[in-house]
Parts: sequence; structure tokens; C-alpha cells
Amino acid sequence: MAAKSQITFVISGYYGFDNIGDEAVLAALLQQLRCLAPGCRAIVLSGDPAGTAAEHGVEAVCSRDLKAVGRALRQGTVFISGGGTLFQDTTSSRSLYYYLMMIAAARAYRLPVVIYGQGIGPLSSRWNRLLTRQVLQLASLVIVRDREAYQELRTWGFDETRLCLGADPVISLRAEPGGSLGSDQGGRSQEPGSLLRRGLGDRFLPGRPVLLVSLRPWPLLDASLPAIAAALDQLVRRAWQVVFIPFQFSADYPVCRRCADWMEEAAFVWPEALDVQEAFALFGEADYCLGMRLHALIFAAVHRVPMLGLVYDPKVASFLQELGLPEAALHLPPVEGRTLDGRDLLVGLQHLEAERKRLSRQIGVKTEEMAARLAAANSRLQEQLAPVGVKE
Repeated sequence: MAAKSQITFVISGYYGFDNIGDEAVLAALLQQLRCLAPGCRAIVLSGDPAGTAAEHGVEAVCSRDLKAVGRALRQGTVFISGGGTLFQDTTSSRSLYYYLMMIAAARAYRLPVVIYGQGIGPLSSRWNRLLTRQVLQLASLVIVRDREAYQELRTWGFDETRLCLGADPVISLRAEPGGSLGSDQGGRSQEPGSLLRRGLGDRFLPGRPVLLVSLRPWPLLDASLPAIAAALDQLVRRAWQVVFIPFQFSADYPVCRRCADWMEEAAFVWPEALDVQEAFALFGEADYCLGMRLHALIFAAVHRVPMLGLVYDPKVASFLQELGLPEAALHLPPVEGRTLDGRDLLVGLQHLEAERKRLSRQIGVKTEEMAARLAAANSRLQEQLAPVGVKE
């Protein structure tokens, strides 16, 4: 039996904001760290410390309480920044500066810093690119999630000995014993339709294809909702079941509801917030996925579910490229007044049905490749942890 580690990880990211994707990143990251350092302690900087502690079984402090953050850093052994898309200024420069400040603070407390499973950009400001480049140089190891981020850092002249191509941690997310995932080794639910049956009740029709749809707020999306709804109507008329899954419930539910209201046929909008385990399991019961949210597509990929992505951000197209599915990226028009071509969407969704077995096999091969990259990155991380008490 392995001895318990005395290491304390202090973890920074977009946690505690009821976003299934980011909470899945944290869940997967914790799984990886607990394998690398059994018995380790984790303190998470969170927007909702009580919620994070309850869902993930960790200690948590308020990410906005700088005194509490300082106390956590004083107790820490290693600082982890990850994963997700923290180093970007599309949301705001303010959030970028916060995450960079946390890295600088960790180094001020003499903690080694590891960037884990991160994307890089978009960074529209030259100053923000320069600042990010300088702060990332403080890290002992940078594990990026995709080739675009890796090449970006190489272009910046980043030291390749401290740079590693990994993957999004959620690629290796596993069912927790006693949790609600209940999936077999192939990722599929052992009780087909159990969550869908619970959610939809009598409206769930076993044997009919299930399409999970993930939409999120985006300034130019509303113009395309009628076209999306019309394409989904065509599928319902062919006996598909359309189920909208809000990933960040308070933000996504109204968008999903508006799209469902545009439809002439019946669709189901999941009426309550799901936790990571439930949402992940739900994708194991689906046949297809149409997603704006990156982690809806990653959940689908882990379960080998054929997908189309509605691209509002480069990270969505980048992930589909990693799967070898550039044709599955449908770019939402970035210009006001233009709409998505509903015919292209319908053709793409029908293609998923026609090529389901081939696509599922391809997605499986590519996700295994990404999981292997992540395993290699974890070996690099273990090397970094050896000096602070984690044996290889």
C-alpha cells in the first residue's frame, strides 16, 4: 500500500460558478493528482467554497478573499493553475490579470507553479500577450491541452524543457465509486436511458435517437436560433428526441428555452442544474451531440458520441481539429445580421447518423491518443513533484 503524500496542492481556476465544464475540469484534475500523490491535500480557490468542498471533497477558500488565498498559499506545497481557458482576454482583461496574479503570488510564496491542461488565448491585446508570456515563464512546467496552444508558446520562444503537450483533463474523467455515473469501461451507461427516463418521464421514448444540444449565451446567437430550431424540427419529425442541456444553468437555460420555443415540434429542456457526474453520465445515454460548450463536446468524445460543434470561440474548432473532424465545426456568423445556414446544420446532423459507426471509431482512437498524451504529461508532472516529496 502506497504511503500517503504530505503534499498540499493549491488549485486555481474558474471553479465554484456552477459551470459543469469547469467543475468537470476540477474533478478530472483531482483524480489525476490523487493518483500521482495518494493521500494528498487539496485547497481550491473557488467562487463558492462551500459548494466546491461539498461536490469535490476538498478544502476550499474564496478566490476573491485575498487574505484567505494568502493563508492557503502559506500552507501549500505546489500551486496548480488549470485547466480551461484562463489565459485569454475575450471575457475580460480583468480575469486574465487575476489568474496571472495568482501565479505571481504563488511564486512570491516560493511555491513551484504548474500550468495544467490550459489553452492559450485568444489574446487580442499586445500588452496582454507580453504579460502572459512573462508570467508563464515563472512556471516549472506548462502542460497545454492542444497543439495550437503548444505551437503558440513555441512561437513565443518558451523553453521546451518546461513545455508539454497534454490534453484537457476531462478526456480522462472517470466514474467515481458510489457516484451517479455508473458507466462501464467503454464509457456507456450500464442502465441505458436511466437518466433520460428520470428527466423526461413519459416523454422519453426508448429506441429513438437522442440528440443532446448545448447552447450558451453569445451576443450574435439569437439571430441563428430560428435556423437551428428549424433543423432540429426536421430531426424530431424523423423520430429523433432533442434534449437541451444547460451547462451553466442560470446562463444557458434561457438560451436553450428560447431555441426550444422557436421549434414547432416538441423538445425537452433539462429543468434543473446537473452536477458533473450526472451530466457526464447523461452523455453516455445519448446518440449524438450538437454543442457550443467545449465540454459538452469533450463529454461526447469520451463516450464516443458523434458530434457537431457550433463555433463561437477558437477552442471549439481546435478540439474538433484534434479529433480529426474539422468538417464538424459549424462557425456561427461573427457579423451582426447574418445567420447560420440551417440547411448546412441539418446536412451535418444527418451525416452523423449516416456515418455513426465510423465517426464513433474515429473519436475513440483520437480520444485515446489524447489520453496517452495526458498520461505522458502526468509523468512529467511526477518528475516535477519528486523534489517536494512525491516518489516516482
